[in-house]
Amino acid sequence: MAACSFASNFPGMSGDLLQVNGQKVQLTGQRVKQQVVQVAEVLCRRTDELAAVLACAITQEVPLCGSTRSVQFDVVAQGCAANIRPIFAAIAGDTAFDSTVATELGAARARDGMSLASLMEAYRVGFRGLWDAVVAEAAAQPHLTNEALRTLTAKVCAAQDIYTRAMAVGYREEQTCRLADDESERSALIDSLLHGRLLEQRSLWEVADALRLPSAGPYMVVAAEVPVDGRPALPEIESKLRSMDVFSGWRLLPDLHVGIVHVKSDTQLADVLALVSRMATDRVGVSARFDDLRETALALLYARLMLRGHADPAAPVAVFDGSILASAAVSAPEVMVKLVSPIMQGFADLSDDERQILFETFRMWLENDGQLGPAAESLFCHPNTVRYRLHRIEQRTGRCLSRPRDLAELCLAFEVNRRLM
Repeated sequence: MAACSFASNFPGMSGDLLQVNGQKVQLTGQRVKQQVVQVAEVLCRRTDELAAVLACAITQEVPLCGSTRSVQFDVVAQGCAANIRPIFAAIAGDTAFDSTVATELGAARARDGMSLASLMEAYRVGFRGLWDAVVAEAAAQPHLTNEALRTLTAKVCAAQDIYTRAMAVGYREEQTCRLADDESERSALIDSLLHGRLLEQRSLWEVADALRLPSAGPYMVVAAEVPVDGRPALPEIESKLRSMDVFSGWRLLPDLHVGIVHVKSDTQLADVLALVSRMATDRVGVSARFDDLRETALALLYARLMLRGHADPAAPVAVFDGSILASAAVSAPEVMVKLVSPIMQGFADLSDDERQILFETFRMWLENDGQLGPAAESLFCHPNTVRYRLHRIEQRTGRCLSRPRDLAELCLAFEVNRRLM
């Protein structure tokens, strides 16, 4: 601080010498200490008066706004008084500064949502006013020496450093705790949604707000298989999605890294799937889109279904399309494979290429609503060829495509084969 230069403004001061009755007298260290104590005790008694002055300066110069409201003048004044009193008491008693009050004030302002930058500026303005008070009181003390003023300056500077640092520590510790509490609450809410335990006393709007998600869908659930070492399957996925203007909330389960993702358009959905595909090192299941957060648990079930069956290294991300056949095929893998194996055994003696041609023909025939012409066009062959291949399927499976029950069994059998066998 440049405040030491103020000492030359006081009459009678000249280093460690005091002019008394025309004679220069050498002051002892005890005399300097007495002068320091005298100024400190006066200022300590004036704490409430000084607190009001400092609070006025702070509220005029610093925007003390929290997350929900401005900090009131009385609160600022109380904070100033709580800092001033122990500072001058320590100076008067020549004891160490107790900065506990500054730590508590920093924590309180963090709870109010005030920025640390504003609080640091408030302390700077406050200590500037405190120094002005020291200078004014020193000027009112007859025969105060340069040494006494230098000592007061050093102590006020030390107090500013100690109290400001303590305030910042209290602020950061409280903020860390609040962030941890927020993340803990957020994880608990995500867990409740994923397991269908949404608390009735909280509205969907409150839940979405706590999860930092838009209050209206569409949403989707992404479930990525966790590596054996338990690390998140999609590290830093939330921040990456946020950079794409996509809001999401994630939870690491023992077997899955699960996220609730808000996708507001088809374009955004495509971007999300592309990012997940680039990051995925193992399989990822994605639910169909849904609009109500209460459907999250069901969406997770669908995402889990997409993780069953064959893994395709070329396409690690599987999106649930709402198909009843797909759901039935993977809902009980072991049972379904056992049930359809006798049907699929009818193709066992064929080569892989020949078997694949028949399976593809059946799939294209279904996709074209059982019409030979469109199916033939898709397969680049004659309709009679399609008819012949379908007849071979009937012969090898013992099912008739014109009978609804047989056709249903074949549809399910081929779906199971495609996904699980």
